[in-house]
Amino acid sequence: MNTEEKARELMAQQHLTDEQRHQKMVNRAAEVEEIHQEETINEKARESLAGERQQEEATAKAMLERSVEEIS
Repeated sequence: MNTEEKARELMAQQHLTDEQRHQKMVNRAAEVEEIHQEETINEKARESLAGERQQEEATAKAMLERSVEEIS
């Protein structure tokens, strides 16, 4: 193998390595974005459940107060 062929081979290997590194970075960025979206969805779900719980507690309290008033 002469010098030019060796240089071409090394350049091709470097190009492949660069492409693989780039693809790994793209995949990692996509994973991070997906994780972020899942965290956002989970946070919104927790907030919604907390709001529903507060509303249910307020309703139960109001019903209890009415019952006490009716008994008195």
